[in-house]
Amino acid sequence: MLSRLQYWQRSLSISARTACNLAFGFTVVIVAIALVVFGQERTRAIDESLASLDQHNGKVVEELALRFARIASTQDRARALFEAERAALSPADARRQLDALYPVQPDGTRRSIDAMFDGGTTAIGFTQGMAAFIPGRIDRDDEAVRDLIAATHAVRALGEGSRFEIESLYYFTPANAVVIFGPERPDRLEFYRKTAPADFEFQHFEFATISTPAANPARQMMCTGLQSLISLKDREVWTTGCMSPVDRAGRHVGTFGTSMPLDQVVPAGRFAQPFQDQVILVSREGRLIYHPEYTRQHSRQTGQYLDITTSRNADLTALWALVQTHGKAGFTGRVGALDAYVSLRAVPGAGWYALTVKPEGAILTEALRPLPRIAIMALLALIVCILVVTLVLRRLVGQPLRQLTRDAQRITRKLANDSILPAAERERGGNEVERLVRWFETMANAIRQSHALLEERVAERTSALNEANEKLRNLSEIDSLTGIANRRKILGELDARLPRMGTDGAMAILVIDVDNFKAINDRHGHVAGDDALRVLSERMQSMLRAGDAIGRMGGEEFMIILDRARPVIADAIAERIRAAIARQSFDVHGNVALNITVSIGVANWCPGDSAKDLYARADAALYQAKSAGRNCAVSSAATPGAARSAA
Repeated sequence: MLSRLQYWQRSLSISARTACNLAFGFTVVIVAIALVVFGQERTRAIDESLASLDQHNGKVVEELALRFARIASTQDRARALFEAERAALSPADARRQLDALYPVQPDGTRRSIDAMFDGGTTAIGFTQGMAAFIPGRIDRDDEAVRDLIAATHAVRALGEGSRFEIESLYYFTPANAVVIFGPERPDRLEFYRKTAPADFEFQHFEFATISTPAANPARQMMCTGLQSLISLKDREVWTTGCMSPVDRAGRHVGTFGTSMPLDQVVPAGRFAQPFQDQVILVSREGRLIYHPEYTRQHSRQTGQYLDITTSRNADLTALWALVQTHGKAGFTGRVGALDAYVSLRAVPGAGWYALTVKPEGAILTEALRPLPRIAIMALLALIVCILVVTLVLRRLVGQPLRQLTRDAQRITRKLANDSILPAAERERGGNEVERLVRWFETMANAIRQSHALLEERVAERTSALNEANEKLRNLSEIDSLTGIANRRKILGELDARLPRMGTDGAMAILVIDVDNFKAINDRHGHVAGDDALRVLSERMQSMLRAGDAIGRMGGEEFMIILDRARPVIADAIAERIRAAIARQSFDVHGNVALNITVSIGVANWCPGDSAKDLYARADAALYQAKSAGRNCAVSSAATPGAARSAA
C-alpha cells in the first residue's frame, strides 16, 4: 500500500503537487489558529482552576485549623485543670483514690475498675467511658500518684464535656501509665482494662516521642502521622493524634493527647468537591496523613505508603519534593511530576500540609471544548481552498507544463534515435534526487548500525566497570564473613554521625565480644566458629531499630551504633541483646548446637566526644564486663560491680 502511494505521489503533476502543498500550507495555518485558540482557552481554564484550587484548599485548611484549635483549647484546659486538681490533692487523698479506682491486679499492675467504663458512682463521682493501665512500680512514688489522680479528674471532666468535639482524651506518662476517655471506642478499651501485658510499654511510639523535650523543645501541641492503634493491631485502625506535653520544674511528667481515626480526619465526601479535585494531607516529617488512593481504614496496605520520604512511588515522591520545596511559603501551580495542578498550604497548629490536586487532563478537557466547532469551520475552509487552487493551477500551470513535457519527450527520443544519447531507460528507482536519497539512506543505516554497536560495547564496558566498583566497595566496607559492615565502615559511620549531634541529642555505642570464643574454635573447629559468628551477626542485626548500625570490628568483636538512644534505652537494648544471645543456642557446622554468651560495653555520647573517646569508654566498659565474669553488659558510667548478667 505504501509503495502504491509513493508511486502515485511521483506520478502527480506539478500542478497537483502544488495544490497539495498549498492545501497543506492552509491546513497548517488553520491548525495554528486552532492552537492559538486552544492556548487561550487552556490559559483561561488553568487560571480558573488555580483560583478554584486555592479557594478549595483554603476551605480545607480553615476547617482543619478550626478542628486543631478546638483540640488545642481542650488540651490547654486539661493542663490547667490538671494543675489545679493536683494542687488540691494531698498525697493521702491521692493514694486513697488510686486504690479505689485502680486496684492492684494479680500481675502487679493497676487497672481501672469496670464501673469507670460501664458507668457508675466511683471515688471521684459518676464516671463512664474511662479506662487506665498503670505499671506496678509507679505507686511507689507519691508525686506520680498525685499526677495520675489529678489527670484522672481532668480527663473525666473535659472528656465528658468535649465528647461531641473530640473522639477521645487521654493522659500518659514517661513511665507507661495511661488514663483514657473513649466511650465510643468499639473495643470498649478492653486492652487497657484487661488484656495489656504487665510489661506493656509505648515510649518508642511516635505519639510518645514527639512529647519529649528533645523532639518538642517548644513544648506545644504536636500531631503524629498515621499509625495503627496499639490496642487494635489486628484490625488495622489507622489514627493520628495531637499531643500537649506537661512539664513541672523543667521535667517532663506527662502528656495529654487526642486521637482522630482516619475516617474522622477526612470524613467521606467532606473534601470531595469539586469532583475532579483530590485533597491530600502530609505531615512536615514526611508522613502521609490522608490520600484518597493510598490511605484506607482497616487496610494493611495503608502502612506501605505512610513514609513518603523513602517511598518508591513516583506520585508520593513528587508530593514530598513539593512539600520540602514550598511547604513554608505555600504554592499554587503546575507540578510536572504529578501531571497536575496543585495548591499547597500549611495547616496551622498541626504541622501538616494540605494539598488540593487537579489532574492536568481535567483542565485540558475544559480547554478542548471549543475545538470541535473550530475544526468544522476549518474543514469547510480547507475544502474550498483546495478546489479553488486546483482549478486555477490546472488552467494556468498544468496545461503549459504538460505541453513542455511532451516537447521534452519528443526531443529525448530524437536524440536517442540519432545515437547522441543512450537509449532512455525506464528506471524504477526514480530520479537523481531519489537515487541520492537512497545512497544517503544506505550510508545513514551504516552509521546507525556502527553507532548502535559502539553503544552496545560502551554499555558492556560500563556495566563491567560498575560491577568492579561495587565489588571494590563491598571489599572495602563489608565484612566478607558476616555480610555486615567491617571495622572501617562502622567507624566511618560513627565519625559521620557525630558532627550531626545537637546538644540535646542522644546516641550510644555497644562493643560486643564473644566470651571464650577461642575455646569454640579449639573444640569444634574454625568452620563452626565462622558459622557461629555469622549466626550471631544475623541475630543481633534482627534486634536493631531503624537508624541503628552494626559492624564487625575484627575477630569476635562487634560494634553497634544506637541512634537516638539515651542511657536507659541503651542499657535496655544491650541487656536485650545479651539475653537473646544467651537464651538460644547456635546451630553450626557438624550438627553442633553451641551455647554462646557475650560481654557488652556501653558508652553514651556526651557533647564534645570524638569517635575515639566513645570507643575507648565502651572498650573499657567491655573490659569491666569481662572482669565481672562475662555474659553481662556494663555501661561506661558504671563500676565493675554494676554489671548486669544472666540469672
